[in-house]
Amino acid sequence: MMHADCLGILLPDDGPDDYEWLTLGKRGHELPRLALGRVPSDGHHAPAALLALGAVERLAPPGEWLVEEAGARAVVWACTSASFIGGLGWAREQRAALEARLGVPVTSTALAFLDALDALGHERVDLLSPYPDDVTLRLVSFLREGGVGVIHDKALDCPYAADSHRADICEEVRRFAARHPDTARPLLIPDTAIDTLAVREALVREAGREVLTANQVTLWAGLRRLGGAWRPPALLGPLAER
Repeated sequence: MMHADCLGILLPDDGPDDYEWLTLGKRGHELPRLALGRVPSDGHHAPAALLALGAVERLAPPGEWLVEEAGARAVVWACTSASFIGGLGWAREQRAALEARLGVPVTSTALAFLDALDALGHERVDLLSPYPDDVTLRLVSFLREGGVGVIHDKALDCPYAADSHRADICEEVRRFAARHPDTARPLLIPDTAIDTLAVREALVREAGREVLTANQVTLWAGLRRLGGAWRPPALLGPLAER
């Protein structure tokens, strides 16, 4: 049976069992029901592995389960790296192919970043990337294709998603802000493996500017595609008003 209040989350299955997506729907936020579809992944932040992870043939089966069994009325591919790694055209083709297969609105974290920046009116950003240098360069290129310039960036060189998850992101933001104190641009923090929703306000304080994170924009974009009466909750910061 279909449920109008169900948002499907396609999530790599490479992480520990304390990812915030696994408990987000139980934390008392005013959210629709969240159904998780796990995508097989080894968690490796290497271009070839990420291209394989983002293949529609890998994403479609758990996506079909979300729609047909869990009742999702919209689906979001909650993985930044495996939605930007092939470039903007590749990301759009990934979304279009999944929409054709699933029959519901679909987006991804990488495209959600572009949508969020457009909604907030930002064309220049700084980037704190958990990925290795080669993957970070591909993200910079993806953003450029989408009309967004990266002014300052830092790669944390995490080889696996689990390494991103273990990073002390507040401390990394503090170090980045000390080196790049300009507050004119938002700071992007990609990678849905990094838990950020509960600490978003702390990240903003450490950065001294607005911060946009992977899980923040992913949830926001998913709710927009779900439509209906669902509005972004206050934990999404400025996106709650968009």
